[in-house]
Parts: sequence; structure tokens; C-alpha cells
Amino acid sequence: MTTTTELTEVVQKKIKDLPPLPLVVQKLVRTLDDDNSSADDVMKVLTADQALASKVLKLVNSSFYGMSGEVATPSRAVVILGFAAIRNLAVGLSVAKFMSVSGSDDHMQRFWDQSVTTAAACQMLAKRTGYDDPEEAFIAGLLHNIGHMVLNIAVPQEYLQVLADGPENILENEMKHIGLGHAKAGQMLLKHWKLPRSLSSAVRFHHNAKVYTGQEDPLVSLVALADAFACVYGAVYERTMNDDDLLALLKVTGLDVEDVGEMLTELGTRVEETRVFLQIATDEEVETAEHADPGGTGVVMICTDTTRMSWSRQIFDHYGVTAVSTKGFFSNPDLDNETDFVVLDATSVSAEQLQKMKPRLTETTAPVLLLGGDPDGTVSQILGKTLPAIPLTFTKADFAWE
Repeated sequence: MTTTTELTEVVQKKIKDLPPLPLVVQKLVRTLDDDNSSADDVMKVLTADQALASKVLKLVNSSFYGMSGEVATPSRAVVILGFAAIRNLAVGLSVAKFMSVSGSDDHMQRFWDQSVTTAAACQMLAKRTGYDDPEEAFIAGLLHNIGHMVLNIAVPQEYLQVLADGPENILENEMKHIGLGHAKAGQMLLKHWKLPRSLSSAVRFHHNAKVYTGQEDPLVSLVALADAFACVYGAVYERTMNDDDLLALLKVTGLDVEDVGEMLTELGTRVEETRVFLQIATDEEVETAEHADPGGTGVVMICTDTTRMSWSRQIFDHYGVTAVSTKGFFSNPDLDNETDFVVLDATSVSAEQLQKMKPRLTETTAPVLLLGGDPDGTVSQILGKTLPAIPLTFTKADFAWE
């Protein structure tokens, strides 16, 4: 039987055997990171590879940047976008090409879908929070889960065991079955590729709550929050963030919870623009999953925490879910005909309140779901049964919409 130590060594060796980034990209990264480099130096490197220069030009003139037909030469692109953006685009174009040939299995398609959505969300959040390099945020979002691909390539059988229990248990299963997490594997790959430390740190720590809820590394915080937004949007590959960390992360990034619905709408546009980026990068049509519309669904929301209520309501509103009056639900049993789900936030409802709600919650024909679970067992004790739980980063799939 192969031990986890041996499997970790297999992964490490596989990373060393993976091809490096193209020489022109390596040289471009070095040139752009050199404080003494000029625009002419960058141009010499960029134009040495006509295929890369052509893709950069095509991308700059695409809907991804909204400058259709305005940039005719690579030199103009360098002037308009700046050194950092050109570096990030070159890296992104090369890495996206590498990622696109990682496999066509269902789980790799879900991985790709989640990477695309997180990249779009990270760029959107960067612009909203005033982060000084939105293109870097985009690339960090695209790469954040690349360690999953590494594990899939290096130890495919063990990796299938990691995925077997679903998205909630991935981190624990990685250590159990492989002995190495995807965040660490991703960091190792980016170091092998000699990519900037900011990107490798974002990959390494996007699941580390102490780091992403802190103030030291805003890029890690953006990637972690973008990952959560991707889940809410419906691109779920892994789901590891607890409710308290999500709320702390919103506070750290300075985003207003009242803007969640607006951000989800904007994310839809960003995802479409990201498909353009990836189509140019991979030279092929890029498909991401179509997410079902739950239109016509009626939900009763029982919650007294204003932040959690606002977050949840806006997600429901974004997907066209009808809010059923909570007061009406408790006073009129006939509203069961309009209620598809009851969402109970046990963390904001007292035991005394639950006792009063018990008759209605036990007689309703609509499924009752717990937002955030039942951490102290109060709900199951009072209602006499265990109810299914959904996280604050709930998705459409949690309501059987897809």
C-alpha cells in the first residue's frame, strides 16, 4: 500500500517534470519585474514571439478590455496597459493554455468552470475595492485552484477518492488520501514556474482564514471572497469557508453586503467577458456550465440577523426567487401552496422563539432548511428531528434548482 509520504513525493516529482512556462513568458516576467527595464525592452521580448504578441493585441481589442479596434500595435498595448498588466496577461494566456488541456472529465470541467468564475469575480472585486492591479487579481483567481489539476495529473486514482465525498470535505480528504493539499501543490507549481510571489501566496493561502481575514495580504482576501462568490453563482468545485469567516471577509474587504445582488449581476457579465479571454488564450471555444434558473420558487426566510438576512435575500432576488411573507406564513397555513422552501437561520433565533415556531415548522409541507446548520443541536432537540443544513454561501443546487 502506497503511503501518503510516498504520494507526496510523487506529486513533487511530477511538478518538477511538468514543462516550464514558455521561454518568452519567463523572459517577459523577468524584464517586467526589472525596475531598469524600458518600454523598448518589453517590446523586444514581446515581439520576439509573434503568436503571443498577436494574442495580446487581440485580447486588448476584445470585450475583455472594451477597447475594440483602438490598439493597433503591441507597443501601443504596452503604453496603454502598463508593464504589470502586460506581464499578467502573458502569464494568464500561457497558463490558461496549459490548464485547458488538463482533461475533459466531468470533474475537470467543473474545475474549469469554477476557475473561470473565480477569475471573473476576483477582477470585479478588485475594481470595487480599489485594488491597484485588477489584472493580477484576475490571474490569481484563475490560478487559485491549479493545485487540484496538479494532484489530478500526478495521482489520479487517489484524487478521485478526494472528490468522492463532495465539495465540503475536499481539504480533509486531500490530507487523508494524498498527504498534500491542493493549495500547497499549487504554490509549488507556481514556484517551479518562477511566477511572482504575490500569485503563489494567493494560491497557497486562499483557504487559510487567519490570512484571508487579516489585513496583511489583500490579494489573498480577494481570491477567497471571489471563491465564495463563484460558489453562490453556481460554480461549485469545493466549498470550505464557514459563515463567520465569510462575514469577517466581507468586513475586511470593505464591501457593503447591500451590494451583493448588484455584484452577482455584474459577475454574470464578467464571466462572459472571461470566456472571451480564455477563447483567445486557448485557441478554441470555451464552454462553462449553464446554471439553471429557479424562477417561480417561493421561500420563507426566518432570520433576525440583518447582515445574514440581507446577504440571503439578495441572492434569492438575483435568481428571481419569490419572498413569501414570514408573518403570513405563520398566520396562514394556506401559504404552504406558495412556499417551496423554508430557510431557518438557527444562529439568530432563540430557543424560546423556536418553541413558539415549532407547531408551524412541524406541520408545514415545505422542506425546512437550516442556514448555517444547528451548531449546538437546539433545533433538532426542540423540533425532534434533524433538518438539512445549507451554508451562507448557498447555491442553487442546495435548493434542487439544478
